[in-house]
Amino acid sequence: MVKGIAKLITKETTRQQWALIGFFLLAFFVQGAAFYLVASFLLNQPVRDWMPWFIIASLVLLFIAIVVLSLAANSDKRITQATQQFFTKEVGYLEMANKRAQRLQAMASTLRATLSFERVVEEALDICSMELEEMGTPRQSLVAAVYLFRGQVLYPVATRLFIGNDMERVIPGRAGIVGQALSEAEPAVTHDPRNDPELSKFVAFQNCVTAVCIPLRAGFQIFGAMVFGSGTAVELTEGHFELFNAVGDQAVIALQNAQLYQQLTAEKQRLIEADEEARKELARDLHDGPTQSIAAIAMRINFIRSLISRNPQQSLSELEKVEELAKRTVKEIRGMLFTLRPLVLETQGLAAAIETVMSRIREADGLNMRLVGGENGDLLSEQAQSVVFSIVEEAVGNARKYSQAKLIEVRLWKEDNLFVARIQDDGIGFDTEEVNRDYSSRGSLGMVNMRERAERIDGSLRVESVPGKGTAVTLVVPLAKHGSLIAAR
Repeated sequence: MVKGIAKLITKETTRQQWALIGFFLLAFFVQGAAFYLVASFLLNQPVRDWMPWFIIASLVLLFIAIVVLSLAANSDKRITQATQQFFTKEVGYLEMANKRAQRLQAMASTLRATLSFERVVEEALDICSMELEEMGTPRQSLVAAVYLFRGQVLYPVATRLFIGNDMERVIPGRAGIVGQALSEAEPAVTHDPRNDPELSKFVAFQNCVTAVCIPLRAGFQIFGAMVFGSGTAVELTEGHFELFNAVGDQAVIALQNAQLYQQLTAEKQRLIEADEEARKELARDLHDGPTQSIAAIAMRINFIRSLISRNPQQSLSELEKVEELAKRTVKEIRGMLFTLRPLVLETQGLAAAIETVMSRIREADGLNMRLVGGENGDLLSEQAQSVVFSIVEEAVGNARKYSQAKLIEVRLWKEDNLFVARIQDDGIGFDTEEVNRDYSSRGSLGMVNMRERAERIDGSLRVESVPGKGTAVTLVVPLAKHGSLIAAR
């Protein structure tokens, strides 16, 4: 392309030079005709008198022509060289931009083809390393690493030419170019990495002359940083920073996708485990409750059959016992069905469902329970009521089993644009940190389960308890998102 443009420029300048030559030839003939007409006809001078002046004028014209043609040739040469240099530079930029676009496209293809963040990180390191190599940095002197936050520190997840214990070192990301890049959310460069407060901890950066740090961010959220070190001095341009930023953005997208995939996988596994646990619990309840009762009813019926002929009076008494046992069994089955699907919640609302749970507990344990502000349950959408009921039922069940309370109170109210539910008992209380650790190990039960349910309706759950002073579980739900008016729309 550059050679073709140079040929066109040379062709055009040659045409201009011939035009100048033609112009001066024309000027020579015009000058000769002018001398002849003026000197011979107007002044009536012989040729020998005006011929010397004509020769002098012709020599002057020739000198001017030589000077002009020389200057034009030199100017054309300089223009040609400058144009060639300009187009060579621009073509170089275009070729570099094309390579960068191809690399980014390859990285995007990798991103679409995998959910492995490690693979995308390796691709990001490859792209940036190739860019620095094209600037003259030898591959053997190029150090690179991707750091991600784990808690409050950065740890390396992918590296190039790290040696010794570098892979085990972590940095806070608050000083040097790493701290600068993370605080400003822009790439940062240093030409003295061996004295950088954080990079100097790594043996791999001790022999580097230039280092650049690219933050990995999405909006205002910082995930980590990519750091590259070169054993030779490198002058980075705006184009390099644009490439580094683009690679960082792609890596962050991959990180977010990988995190979402891991969360979905974990949630899927949690649901499977929860479903399995629910099935096992239902099987245990059926085996220990209705199944045993029905077996007892069958045995008593057989016994009554043998009594009918020889002791009718006793058989009537036994029938009364069977009837009582059957009623108790029906009640147990209804209780299980209520737990699986509380129809009263769908037909009569949150307050009626909570009252039903309380009635069952009062009847079974004689525990003092009360509901305050039940009418506020209608402020929530049907979906939110279902989630709130599950949390209240779980909290009340925990208080019933573990608190040794004499009174359990459920209070519902509205505060600003928030729905608040509070389950409080006057029981023995507990150490919340210890119980949280225990429930976390069980995965799908207890307080972890309640918090996960609260998150489904953008709510927050707070558990307050002091040994000997009772427990309070407070649920807050935004009505702007889950109010009954929003659901009606």
